[in-house]
Amino acid sequence: MFGLFSSPPKAPQRVPTDLVVPVGFFDDTIIFRTFVLYTLFVFDDVLDPERLRTSLERVVSRPGWNKLGARLRRNDRGELEHHIPAEFTSDRPAVGFSHVDYSALAKEDHPAASCIPRPCKDQPAVVGDPDDLSELIYGHEVPKTLDDYIYTDRPQLGLRVVSFKNSTVVILHWLHLAFDATAKRALLDAWMLMLQGRENEILEPLAPHEYVLEHVGKKPTEAHVLAKHHVSKLGLVLWVLQNSYSLIVSKKEHRMVCVPAAYLAKLREKALAELAAQADSEDPEVPFISEGDCLLAWMSRLAMANLSKDSEKIVAIQQAYQWRPVLADLLPDKRPFLSNCVGFLSTLMPVKDLLQKPLSYVATQIRRSIKEQGSREQVEAYTSLVRLDPANRAPPFFGDSSMHLFMYSNWQKGNMFNVDLSAATVTLRQTPLKPSYVQSVQGPYNFSDGIIIVGKDAEGNYWLSGYRAKGLWEMMEKKMKEEVI
Repeated sequence: MFGLFSSPPKAPQRVPTDLVVPVGFFDDTIIFRTFVLYTLFVFDDVLDPERLRTSLERVVSRPGWNKLGARLRRNDRGELEHHIPAEFTSDRPAVGFSHVDYSALAKEDHPAASCIPRPCKDQPAVVGDPDDLSELIYGHEVPKTLDDYIYTDRPQLGLRVVSFKNSTVVILHWLHLAFDATAKRALLDAWMLMLQGRENEILEPLAPHEYVLEHVGKKPTEAHVLAKHHVSKLGLVLWVLQNSYSLIVSKKEHRMVCVPAAYLAKLREKALAELAAQADSEDPEVPFISEGDCLLAWMSRLAMANLSKDSEKIVAIQQAYQWRPVLADLLPDKRPFLSNCVGFLSTLMPVKDLLQKPLSYVATQIRRSIKEQGSREQVEAYTSLVRLDPANRAPPFFGDSSMHLFMYSNWQKGNMFNVDLSAATVTLRQTPLKPSYVQSVQGPYNFSDGIIIVGKDAEGNYWLSGYRAKGLWEMMEKKMKEEVI
């Protein structure tokens, strides 16, 4: 209550020797500047926290990588800027760091760590609540909002290590504005090489001022494929009003799902068999559908199973899509681009088609969206729509004001389960040390129906998590148990 009479916070004094670089246009969006991301890795061995810290700091101290150690500031016009120290010191480190020492305890004896989910065997299952691990992720020194960066001298990348007698939990956290999952993969590769004493193999990223997306979307050569379904600002307001209870007010539940490798393989085989049966002599070719297409189709059908099977309402299946492959002409080979280079693809269909037609149909519609909306020309068209909203730079919505929206961010290509930190173990080991569990969460807001596909573990099992309105996960879990392939 006394906050009304307190002085507004002030950003630290600017340091004249800092390199000042504007935040890229597609980094400074209403989404990326709002959310802080936290990726948690569980390693079943004891790691040296100082070795983890110093090796990561050495990566961030290198040319190009130093952007990750930037301090975030607003200039006199209110625009966000990266302020990169000319030199990182103990007073102004390259990486935010914290260490929690529970080395007297086994992981299984700690209240939060004992809740780390384990993979299921035959059937997909809800295996845990990622929020049960909040004590491991957060501490008073871990940032949670944009203000925690602007009003401190905190670097944009942080590392938290929680040590147990028999394992180590490693958390990387960063403001989404700094980089996306693909850039994080480049960072993880560089970190591993530094730990292994192979720093001469670390790729040099584009320099902080080399923002290659500066002109993307300014001169589109074609309209977006879904232009006629582009939701207007008024339509978006109506959609928000209709969904405000489920988005903001309603109690939400956070769950982690494990989908066994064998189950997903059978799911895809069944879908391909359905497509083969539909092929005819005029067009005998069976359309390609990926594991990811089948997973999104399967998950979307489960998620909407509470709706009427005859509903004509539109479902918008929205998935994150990274632009790097189609913008290859702008990106020098073997030069990581430490920014956000990602948009969204949308698959629109009536609820009745989603629930009544076979999974193969839904998967092919998702694959068609990728083909139709994933070209260079379509990325230019998509980004031109983002540029229509220079203040918020919000992603364009496609569908209508009464649609059901389900969002996915698939991190599989980031291969988060393929992180080998064996070079940081306290006791020398001759075999790789990769995480037995990975999860990624974001804050400070927990919106419903946004699913993060964390990726595939060493056994090929997929892991995915997200928030849904209370009761919907229970409904989905029941459907999972009923579904037989």
